[in-house]
Amino acid sequence: MDKGPEMEQGAAGDEVPAAVPTPSRHRPVSVKDVAARAGVSWKTVSNVVHRKAHVKPALRQRVEQAIEELDYRPNLAGRQLRQGSSKTLVLALPDIRSPYFSTLAHEVIRSCRALGYTTTVEEIGMDIADERRVLEGYRDRLIDGIIYSPLVVPSEEVLARRDATPMVLLGERLVDSGLPHVAIDNRASGRVLTQHLIDGGRRHLAFLGSQPVLGAGTAQMRLDGFLDALAAASLEAPEALRLEADEYTREEGERLGHRLLDLGLPCDGVVCGNDLLAVGALRAFRSRGVSVPGDIAVGGWDDIPEASFGFPSLTTIAPDMAQIAGLASGLLLAEIEGRRDGEAESTADFVLRVRESAP
Repeated sequence: MDKGPEMEQGAAGDEVPAAVPTPSRHRPVSVKDVAARAGVSWKTVSNVVHRKAHVKPALRQRVEQAIEELDYRPNLAGRQLRQGSSKTLVLALPDIRSPYFSTLAHEVIRSCRALGYTTTVEEIGMDIADERRVLEGYRDRLIDGIIYSPLVVPSEEVLARRDATPMVLLGERLVDSGLPHVAIDNRASGRVLTQHLIDGGRRHLAFLGSQPVLGAGTAQMRLDGFLDALAAASLEAPEALRLEADEYTREEGERLGHRLLDLGLPCDGVVCGNDLLAVGALRAFRSRGVSVPGDIAVGGWDDIPEASFGFPSLTTIAPDMAQIAGLASGLLLAEIEGRRDGEAESTADFVLRVRESAP
């Protein structure tokens, strides 16, 4: 029977291998390689890696030197599997090309890192199969939780979800899902933005970005706020001035801007469903010789970089992105640790940034 390598007594009573093998470049350095280089047992290496306090200083120094010389990387995956935790979260977003979502990803990554977690970003677009994979908890990988901004999946599928992976929702697509949820008050922000245009003397307002196909989501809430403000001011809200958007992009905003002008209806103010639509509409207006804000005032949402650097600069609703990320990561950690107490609806702050397009 093979009894393995002979052992000899090392310093301070530690057993060490008699031979010191050289690790192959074709395989990862193992804990036994480090033990051989340092002249200690693998248990001592494990104690040093796990920062156990009882290791003698001389042994700790030898092990740390061996780890550095061999560039040893502990097998964290195996340890995490044994502990039942990966310290990894998934952030599932519709489109990471969007300045809003890229900023959100940046803030979530920072917030989760401060809590000791690594964040993987998944782009799900408008693919319902990908959204269902999110709801199934990514069965092909070890993760601790998911922050998810849904776009097309029906609310009944979320309610029927059987996967136990902790999850927090962003936005207003699925507000009655029973899951922890973070959003700004889009209806209230719609009222604030529209009222600002009304206070500036605008009386014939259009809304660019209606999306009835998505139901009671963000676009609908912003449109509702727009209509609330018009009704409160006793102003008309013709359906012809509520233009539907297939996507919230610059290209779509430019298309809708031209379509609005082609209608030939009185219009001196435009509320756009987000800043990308507004940037596109501004381009359309410039190309047609329409002055902003002289002829038409324009406002949007999200406070993307183009909002402050474009010409004219854009009046917009600015969500508190750091707060959204902090609330979402905090709620997810509470879910992971089983600390959720009752309702978990969180509303983040927003401010109106007044700029040249609607002073």
